[in-house]
Order: sequence, then structure tokens, then C-alpha cells
Amino acid sequence: MTSHTVGDLAASLPPSVEARALRTDIRFVEFFGLPGVGKTTTSRLLANSLRRCGPLVGDVRMASEGRTFIARQIYRIGVVAPRFLDREFRSLLARIVRFVIESRQVSRFDAFRLVWNLIGVVAFVQHERSRRNSIIILDQGLLQGFWSVLLKSRCRKTSENWLDMLSAIGIHDMIFVYLRSETGIARDRLLTRGDQSSRLQRTSPDSDPDLWSAADRACREMAATLEQGMGTEDHIGVLAAVDVERFASPEDVAERALEAVLLACLDRHRLCDSPGQTA
Repeated sequence: MTSHTVGDLAASLPPSVEARALRTDIRFVEFFGLPGVGKTTTSRLLANSLRRCGPLVGDVRMASEGRTFIARQIYRIGVVAPRFLDREFRSLLARIVRFVIESRQVSRFDAFRLVWNLIGVVAFVQHERSRRNSIIILDQGLLQGFWSVLLKSRCRKTSENWLDMLSAIGIHDMIFVYLRSETGIARDRLLTRGDQSSRLQRTSPDSDPDLWSAADRACREMAATLEQGMGTEDHIGVLAAVDVERFASPEDVAERALEAVLLACLDRHRLCDSPGQTA
């Protein structure tokens, strides 16, 4: 399917653009879904597949490729610190802090970690946005950050709305790939991992039996809300849902994600090349 999709994409383009990157404003591909569903594995496979597409999509990079946890935090500090000079970033930071505080997280540490993760992604997106002919793959991005806030929120009535903040950050140059699966599939895969990086791993199913149901409900509600929000305005990003079945291999899932991303890039290429449009 992969070679067929790439071939169809190339065949649909004028000969003058086959040897260069698509004229598109897509800069970020962000994965979203339940812990254990395969976001990191799929994102790496997608990055490799996009690189094999050659000049059609330009330079492709993983957001955290080759960095340890400590190295990622040091890099994040270097990206976040200069952004404090920007008034727009400070405004977004204040809104994110207010959102997290009003959501009443279980602990102060959880609240701090959620704020730090979100502002780190915001700063990274703003930092990378000026680059041209480059696509960044994020296995953990803005949607996943807001989902983490909602996961154990003890108060859903906040003065800030996650979709409004997402729109303020800007999603016109983003593709969100929602890896959609049954709760049992994600849970079983997560339990086989040796780390404890997810709060769903660190929480006993017996102590909080409804947590996985709440996690799945939050994912589906956010995807539906985002899709509805995108439908109210033109040229405002792409949401692609990719179903993950129990016996689907990571390569199969990545192949479906590749098709969705390439089709989105082609749509944007046609839009940018239409009369009266600029990239």
C-alpha cells in the first residue's frame, strides 16, 4: 500500500514538481491516543517512510530523536527560556497555568509536570515554525498534553478551554493522527512495557477501575470536538483517525498513517497552488 500511495501521489502531480517537495504549509505531524496504543513506534516508522518519499515531503525529523530524558529536558529549557521575551508566549503560559490549576490535579507535582510538558511543546512548535521545507513528527504533542490534564482532572469547569488555547497556538500547519483502538488493546500493550512513564501504568486497576474508561472517553471526546472545530473554519489543520486492531502490526498502522499524511500534504499542495493562494 505504501508504494502504491506514493506512486499515486507522484503521478497526480505536474511533472515540474515531482523532483521537489510539495508546496505545502504542513510543518507538524502529531500523534494522539491512549497510552500503549503505539504512538512512539508508529511515529518512528512514519518518519522513516516519509524520508523514503524523497523530495516530495522535504526534510523529515523526529521531535525528540536521539535524546535521553535528561537531554530532552536540557534541550527544552534552551527552547523555552528565550520564549519568555515574547508576549504571546507569556500569555499562552498564563492560560495553560490557569487551566491546569483550575482543573485541580491530584498533586502539585502532577500540575507542575503537566504545565512543563505543555509549555515545552508550545515553545518547540513556535521555535520550529519558521523553518521551511521541513516536517516534524511528534509522538507526544499538544493534544496529548491537554488530554493528560483532563485525565485526572477533578474539575472540568475551567475558565480556559483547551480547544481555544490550541487555536491560539495555531494548528493551521498541523496534522493530528488519532490512533483509535479499543481500551483493552492499549491496556494490554501498556502492561507489557517495562517502564512506568504513564500514569495509567502507575495506577492499580483495582484502585481506580474507571480510569481507563475515562481515558478512552476523553480521547474520543477531544477528537470529536477538534473535528467539529476544524469544520467551522477553512485551512485550519487536519485530523486523521487510524484504527488500531489487536493483531495489526506496527508496520500496518504506520502504513495507514502514511497514507493519511500524504493525502493531507497533497490536498494542501493543491490548495496552495490554486489561484489566489500562497504557501
